[in-house]
Amino acid sequence: MKKIFLSMPILMMNILLASCGQSNDIQGIDSIPKTVESDYLSSVTPETNSSGENISSKSEDDLLALKEASGESWEEEDVFLSSQILKKGETMQVLSPTNEDPENHGVDITLNEAKVFDSPEDAGLDRTQILENAENYDTSGNPEWCDVNEGKILVCDITVDNINDDEDLHMGTFMIAYADPDTNKVTIVSCAPVYLSASISNVTSSDYHHFQLPKGESKDMKVAWMIQEVYEPENLYLCVTYDIRDPEERQYFRLIEQN
Repeated sequence: MKKIFLSMPILMMNILLASCGQSNDIQGIDSIPKTVESDYLSSVTPETNSSGENISSKSEDDLLALKEASGESWEEEDVFLSSQILKKGETMQVLSPTNEDPENHGVDITLNEAKVFDSPEDAGLDRTQILENAENYDTSGNPEWCDVNEGKILVCDITVDNINDDEDLHMGTFMIAYADPDTNKVTIVSCAPVYLSASISNVTSSDYHHFQLPKGESKDMKVAWMIQEVYEPENLYLCVTYDIRDPEERQYFRLIEQN
């Protein structure tokens, strides 16, 4: 059963579907993995309702009730692949909306390489440094656990430049999505990597997906996601979890070139 999450003009989603990420401006609702959703809720700057009441610290159920009472839309919207497809070597601008500047230029991400492997060993990764499983999504958008011994491992070498974002960043900002080759409908695969070379912590810690990057600096990192066998590698994309842009203007990295 899908978990509820915050969708918005800040959404890459409505996307995705049901997804994950981080932002400072809540304007709607969709769904995402619980772990990312909790990070999102805790990162939101103090939010008030029409009565001026601070609701930032309220529980998810309280937030949902308040959103419903305000009459805001809760419908999930299908999102389709845009024509803004980037390839290896190109750079994607990632917005990091704030209350003061909804189009704040947060970070840039450059995709240097992306490959799919059958196992951590084939990818040259130390199995002891990889999460044993991750909460992914199936083709219907329902969460399911993906074990490191199942499926394949997608490894991306990326460079992240912090233009104007917080120093403490979260890999939930980025996600792996699947575009149906027949309909171009975009759905989430994972926003919880099983390996992050730039992590501030170890693989068993709750803050494993966090990394530090001061403004004005850049960092090369290797990130790996588990991918279920049902997903064809050539239909996988790296994109932003939340995106204020209209769906047709959102950018996607094609990870594996089609044969």
